[in-house]
Amino acid sequence: MIPEGMRDVLPPEGDELRAIEAALCRRFAAYGYGEVRTPWLEFAETLEAAADDTLAAGYRVYDPQGRVLMVRTDMTVPVARLAATRYRDKPLPLRFSYVAPSIRPWAPQRSQDGEFVQAGAELLGVCSAAADAEAVALLCDCLAGAGLREFRVSLGTVAFYAALVDSLGLTLDDQEKLLEALADRDYPLLESIAGNADVGDDALKALWRTLELSGTRDSLAQARKLANSAAMDAAIEHLVAVRDLVEEAGFRDTITFDFGLFQDLTYYSGLIFEAFAPGVGLPIASGGRYDGLLERFEWGIPGVGFAVALDRLQEALGEAGAAPAAAPALLTFVGGLEEPARAAELRRAGWAVVAQPVGVEAAVRPLLRREGGSYTLELADGRTVGGGWREVLRALEGA
Repeated sequence: MIPEGMRDVLPPEGDELRAIEAALCRRFAAYGYGEVRTPWLEFAETLEAAADDTLAAGYRVYDPQGRVLMVRTDMTVPVARLAATRYRDKPLPLRFSYVAPSIRPWAPQRSQDGEFVQAGAELLGVCSAAADAEAVALLCDCLAGAGLREFRVSLGTVAFYAALVDSLGLTLDDQEKLLEALADRDYPLLESIAGNADVGDDALKALWRTLELSGTRDSLAQARKLANSAAMDAAIEHLVAVRDLVEEAGFRDTITFDFGLFQDLTYYSGLIFEAFAPGVGLPIASGGRYDGLLERFEWGIPGVGFAVALDRLQEALGEAGAAPAAAPALLTFVGGLEEPARAAELRRAGWAVVAQPVGVEAAVRPLLRREGGSYTLELADGRTVGGGWREVLRALEGA
């Protein structure tokens, strides 16, 4: 038995996940993102610095000095901590990537696994539509590079809603509560807050109409009609600039707008985005801009990034019939344990070899048996080849 929300990974799933990781890492490297690895355990205050209930609700332990530690619940916050403590004297911008698991309390009602592995990238030190577009384009490149042929990326913006809520004439406390209700998609609470604050019917209707704008280019025109401030206009134009730059990078027809999009994490401050694929009901990747996060570590530089959920991407690839790069062909070599030089020669030729001792019963093909001074090779297509070592090698070359 294992704790709820955790899972074992078995062959060949493990091989598939490793191939997906390798494909994503190649795309990160192609854009100049260097891999970082942060510890499993952080001081609890590090993850609590994000002021997000989800990230603060992790598993806590105590070190011998009595200090409170937390099992990593997120990778963006540790990367922000790493940058603020190790890279202050380095030129900006900074580009980091990672492949790492995180652990949170299992929350099936929020579609949240207990343990999940993400591959992500963070661009720190530059705030512009071009920087946001690089993050989105890199995500598109990663999904395509992993073999996914059909996907879409929805762009939204926290800045638009922040400006809309600011226009409602609420107190700062009610503004914060309303934005939290939006992030939690708790629409009854949202209506209650607005009603108690005596928000006008026209303003409330504009809010509801905005939540319905998603998925089409027409939503952009509708959002422009609903905009009633310079800040809302600027948020819309920023999204348009990001879309245009991503299309210029070669990912036309993959981008849509979703003005009802909200991320679960509260550190996002501007652009937010999610990637979806046919057959998978949940986002396979998500990200956005988080300009205030590094200020929590006393370094006021902006940031934008994303993370791909590896298990969901694997599911999407399976649904699309786009299996990851295959592992080397597996050959069972009965008698190979006693002939390490022969097994090594086969591995150098590109085969993965399971070396078994003489006498072991094996039925999985291709199967090679050593019988005295000769060999018998049973191929996957049912053919049998017998003879010396050279005959075996020639048969395997054509297999």
